Amino acid sequence: MILNAEDFQAARARWTEAFEAGRLEEASLLVDEALAWAEANDEALLRDRALCNRAAIALGLGRGGAHVAALRELLVRSSDPENCYLASYTIACNYELQKENRKGLFYAHLARDHAASLDENRQAASLNAIANFLVAESRFEEAIATYEAALELLPDRHSIRAAVIGYNLGYCRVLTARGREGLAALYTSLRFLMHRGAEGHTMKASLDLAFALLETAHARRAARHATRALVLAERLADTDAKKNALYSLGAAAIATGDRVGARRQQGRHHLRVAA
Repeated sequence: MILNAEDFQAARARWTEAFEAGRLEEASLLVDEALAWAEANDEALLRDRALCNRAAIALGLGRGGAHVAALRELLVRSSDPENCYLASYTIACNYELQKENRKGLFYAHLARDHAASLDENRQAASLNAIANFLVAESRFEEAIATYEAALELLPDRHSIRAAVIGYNLGYCRVLTARGREGLAALYTSLRFLMHRGAEGHTMKASLDLAFALLETAHARRAARHATRALVLAERLADTDAKKNALYSLGAAAIATGDRVGARRQQGRHHLRVAA
């Protein structure tokens, strides 16, 4: 139960931990309770913080689009750097999922601007978002430099955020013919995320590693990591990740000459799309 601002911050730590571990429904319940308390007690700053976090969690649940208008409104009326950072960063993430790169890059830059007066972790997160959009536009060298700048900012290289930036950087290096160092970064990040029990990020890192191994002609190893990604995607009900994992498994089957396996994965992929 939340009775005061101290309880609010404790709840925020719990929903952040749940969010990073991929327990999104749990995180959603915690942030809803915090939002209700902030609204009932006229805590405008904490209300906006909860609104931003609720939108980020909803985004992970596939319902983030419904919150974008409220986040834009917050950007207009709020002068709080952290809330403005959270709002612009979450809008950028929404546009990344929608593949609207120009809009997303604008809000990622806006997040970076708001993060300038905050801590290095938020500055690094905004640079990571910018780099993701650069990758989507095939501006790989710029993306690599931006990922590296993000890592340099982090005060703790042994963190979930560092691992996320690390697997993004690793995959980008693979795409630019730096396979050995790229795969090393991907494996390092994946091992850390698995050890920390961060299932959502483990799923994404496994997918990136599977695609990277396909790029470097290691199809059998790619299939193992795609299988892990598929199991996690089904557990977390992530439809897009399921489709990508099934695609990777099908590509790996084709690459190894397993025609039966390729047809099986292709059939499962079509079933998922239809569902």
